[in-house]
Amino acid sequence: MNVGDSLEIHEFLEQFFGEGNRLTLEWAQGNPFLRPWITRLEKGLPSVLPCAREAGTDWYGITFSEQQFRGLREELTAFIGPTWSTFRGQRASLELSDPVEVAVQEITQGNAFKFQGKRDQSNNSVEVRSALTRMLKVLNRKTSGSYEAPRATGRVLRDFYTALRVGDRSTAEKELQYLRNQNRLDTLNLLFLRVQMLAELQAWNELLRLPELPDLLQVRRPFAVTQAVIQAIYQCELSRFEITNATRSAAAYFQEAILPNYGILFTNRAGSRVAEVVKSFMLLAVGSEPPNPALRDELLTVPGLSEADQRYMQSLARLLPDTLPPTPQSDPLEEAVQAAEIGNYDHVLALLQEHPSSQQSVRLLLEAAYELQTLEAEWVALQAFDQLSNEEQDAIQASRRNRTFLESLIGKAQTATNATADSVPTSWLEWLSILDQNPAWERATYSARQGAQEWDVAYLLDEPGAIAQFLSLQNSVAAKAQEALQNSFPHLLSSFQKDSNFPRHEFSPIYTAILDTLVFGIVPTGAGEQHFTLFNELVTILLALGVDTQQYTNLLDYALDLWDYYQAPNTIDWGLDLVNIFVVHPCADRARRSQLLFKIADSIRDFTSRLDEVQWSIFRHLVNDLKLEASLSDLLTQQSKTEGDADQNSQNIFQKLKNKAVLIYTLTEPVAQRVKSFLENVCENITVHLSHDKGGSDRLRQWVRNDDLVVMVTASAKHAATGFIEEHCTQERLLRVNSKGSASLLREIQRYLEQK
Repeated sequence: MNVGDSLEIHEFLEQFFGEGNRLTLEWAQGNPFLRPWITRLEKGLPSVLPCAREAGTDWYGITFSEQQFRGLREELTAFIGPTWSTFRGQRASLELSDPVEVAVQEITQGNAFKFQGKRDQSNNSVEVRSALTRMLKVLNRKTSGSYEAPRATGRVLRDFYTALRVGDRSTAEKELQYLRNQNRLDTLNLLFLRVQMLAELQAWNELLRLPELPDLLQVRRPFAVTQAVIQAIYQCELSRFEITNATRSAAAYFQEAILPNYGILFTNRAGSRVAEVVKSFMLLAVGSEPPNPALRDELLTVPGLSEADQRYMQSLARLLPDTLPPTPQSDPLEEAVQAAEIGNYDHVLALLQEHPSSQQSVRLLLEAAYELQTLEAEWVALQAFDQLSNEEQDAIQASRRNRTFLESLIGKAQTATNATADSVPTSWLEWLSILDQNPAWERATYSARQGAQEWDVAYLLDEPGAIAQFLSLQNSVAAKAQEALQNSFPHLLSSFQKDSNFPRHEFSPIYTAILDTLVFGIVPTGAGEQHFTLFNELVTILLALGVDTQQYTNLLDYALDLWDYYQAPNTIDWGLDLVNIFVVHPCADRARRSQLLFKIADSIRDFTSRLDEVQWSIFRHLVNDLKLEASLSDLLTQQSKTEGDADQNSQNIFQKLKNKAVLIYTLTEPVAQRVKSFLENVCENITVHLSHDKGGSDRLRQWVRNDDLVVMVTASAKHAATGFIEEHCTQERLLRVNSKGSASLLREIQRYLEQK
């Protein structure tokens, strides 16, 4: 908390216990019930204070951050709730003509609650005081600092991965800090998460500069971490050879510079289909001594690569002659033993996948599955284990080493019963089916995280009735295993986002089900910026694919409910972007769409002094787009008075782009359209190019090379176009923006121009 940015605590208390409150500060500081609450406030901790009015007492829950807000909501729900008060968990809608509520607004920035106690026949609300006293005892046992009601580790990880899905580094960092402060994960596992975060955000150089990287390479780690480091190496060290198709130089550099430093990473590919990993292993296959033609041929069959990646792979493959001496045949089991000795578990799996089961082959497969950490390897190992006799299975489990392997694959609970390949899913349908049959499945979230890396959702199109079965199972699981489904949410979402043809019209019902999980399952437990951003993205996808009138109305109802619950000065950007999404897509319910803007306008009336000129400008354009000038004339007039010189100054800053060309690259098209409209309105003779291509093109190359300013929204740019833009644009013309909202994007451009 840094209350110095609003009111100092003592100034707040003087104003809160001043005009409009029958209670005085002197009385409150001497009151045994209120004094502890004031002390908490002075420490920057969540607090509850009363305001006695003629009509009764209003209670205010005061917090200094979104995290504290979520925590206090849970405590108030548990101790006060609807039993003793009007509290329903909603954010306070504060009246800024009331000096008490002005003080609350300024010190909390909107992170406040307001409720009244239920009264007895004598018009007293004694039960609220008693409940708050009980709650205070619990709060005082919690750690100080950035207070937050304890969250389950699975939920924190869910929010961490969700933040990564929308490119929200700030929130992801906060979740990592929470895990660290609460001692939920050890240092090594926190490092694993940091590496994955940097890879997801494409912070390749930062990843390779991690001081812990040398130690990381020496320990057993999830393959997702290995994959992230390989991606970083390729992007920083090897991609330049691909740009010029310098295949021989690439192979030589890989052999001379990469393998000596990072060779341990290239022992196993673990079935990865990530382009950088596949191309790196192709360099290994053609550049090693001796070369590996079998690996080369295997890599050429990897599905899902782009046409550009396939062309480069073919060029690399041609470095190795097609005619090579045949490899001498040997016993697969003996060869697998030798492969395991050098850690080549990919080869162990390939050799024994079709080999008759024996105790020795199963031991090797269990070890391979343990090291590779892929669901495919686990399934192969357990299938082989299932084929052994009971006596042979007992002999396998007599070894502590083998029991460790089995427990890592299926969990401790199942090793005492039957280890079976049926417990390892090979698709999202199987994952849902297992969870439906066993809601307490301990490896549900782990399997979902792995499945997001391994499973291709396109198979749902090949099986008749698969989509309907998916929806039926998800609906059943939502009722039986809500927590597991919610904790797996970002991985399920990721799997569909990675679909090469995302978004697909055929998957609209599944996207809707994912949105429902977000709205009805996750948001009620406490929503952050990443959830709002994701909500907007999913709504954009569904509207772009096309919805009927009922579906359109449902989306608007979701939006209205969310705004009612989470309206605040710090959600204005999100609300304006949400309206804009409905503006730029076909409308099936104009009255309902206008109602959303009216709702946000009502909030703006309360937050007038909190809006900046960019937000006012976007609001004005939305009002004009919906032709609601007459209905909202009071706000438009107030805006003109409020903005004054600030608006003129802002427009003067944007005039630096007069007669210039600007390229905006983002996959969030409605945001780009709104920013384009803003710039064209405030800046003379500006040319704004928009691009949302997922790869390089001649047109994009021309814009990147020639435009005066290139704005790349890194929060949504996770495709080949990112590197393409960086390769063809000079650093002084490139503005990287890690935000997906139109208002925040314009502010970044404004700050960039102010520094010029």
